[in-house]
Amino acid sequence: MNKQNIVKMVCFLIVACLAVHSCSLIAFRNLRGFNDHTVFYECAEDSIDVIFLGGSMSYCAFSPMELYEKHGISSYNFGTSNQYMISSYTWAKEAVDYHDIDVIVVEAMTITMSHGEVANDIRSLFSMGMNKNYLSLATVYKREAWKVLFPIFVLHDGWAINESTFAEVGNQNAKYLRGFVPLDSQAGEEYTESILTGDETATEYLNYIYLDKLRELCEENDIELIVVKALQASNETNRWNDGYHNQLVEYAEKNDITFIDFNSEEYIEMIGFDIAKDVAADLRHMNKYGAAKASDFLGQYILKMEGVEVKCYQDELITEEVLERYHELIGD
Repeated sequence: MNKQNIVKMVCFLIVACLAVHSCSLIAFRNLRGFNDHTVFYECAEDSIDVIFLGGSMSYCAFSPMELYEKHGISSYNFGTSNQYMISSYTWAKEAVDYHDIDVIVVEAMTITMSHGEVANDIRSLFSMGMNKNYLSLATVYKREAWKVLFPIFVLHDGWAINESTFAEVGNQNAKYLRGFVPLDSQAGEEYTESILTGDETATEYLNYIYLDKLRELCEENDIELIVVKALQASNETNRWNDGYHNQLVEYAEKNDITFIDFNSEEYIEMIGFDIAKDVAADLRHMNKYGAAKASDFLGQYILKMEGVEVKCYQDELITEEVLERYHELIGD
């Protein structure tokens, strides 16, 4: 093969890679309508003090606007569907790069899912684009690193080029919700009992690899870590039980972090949860009524934590008009 042919082959491979990469970026843009966190990058530097991490149980349970309106705490919810702990950790690294974070709240169900499916993590992190934190997935999924670099190969079933592909804004309401997804339905009056039985001997296996990494990130950056289990009406679909509860109680005590299980009788009574009214009809997620209570409680809790000094009511992007639009969206 002569030198001219080699140059042609190299040029062809470069063009092919650029084409596939461009298709991957289009695929990312097609995901913006759901779990879109691109609005996070519009927030002023060092304006966010608290972030929330986890799966759908996180984005349904913690409302940044409730936290700000009632307590002046600026926050952002990075919840995505079926978020693995590796994605939670990666979003935490991304947030620390942009803001002086004081508190990180992680929803406990994601701890039961450490990592294991590169396509799911790609979907959880697509809003980052091709930056260093996103690309760190390639060092974890080494044999599937090509999927991280060219995600079109795992997103091919969910993208198309249409009028929204090149729109500047994906989710028009993202800035009013900041990652929160309000649910309106209710579990029903037959659901009154906690899913925890109080069995102190129950155990379950938990993989702490990325929870340990998140805890170490918090220690390095003087961030308080809080683990919270959102309220559920049933554990048949998303299994949460005394075993997981006991394991995290032990982990929290050992590592001097806070663990709050909204399913324990202690917190149900303290916060005033009504399982029938504060959990959605799917029995898995908190609805907007429960989220308001949960967010209010966490706001009070955070402001009482020693060593945490949040910049109350300093987020210039959260105006009266933004809060008014937020309440219109959640139907108050």
